[in-house]
Amino acid sequence: MQKKVQLDPSDDVLTTFYNALAGGDSRSLRNIHIPRSDVFYVREAIRDQTGVTYTLDHVERAMYLEGHLHRRDVLDPDRKRSYADNPTEET
Repeated sequence: MQKKVQLDPSDDVLTTFYNALAGGDSRSLRNIHIPRSDVFYVREAIRDQTGVTYTLDHVERAMYLEGHLHRRDVLDPDRKRSYADNPTEET
């Protein structure tokens, strides 16, 4: 049985990526989840129109639930989030 990899859901993706790269830590580098560029664009559009800055995970999850992203493009697609899924089903 293969051990599940825990990916980094950080909002500061670029800094996390460069730190892992500069440190020569290939394991950390493999564990960085970089959302699709659409997620960044949608988050900025929401911020520009509403003034609210959501986390990348929040925007990515919403886009996935609305059918704009494929399962393979999302960090932990089966994990429920209280901000996007039914809060009574939080795991």
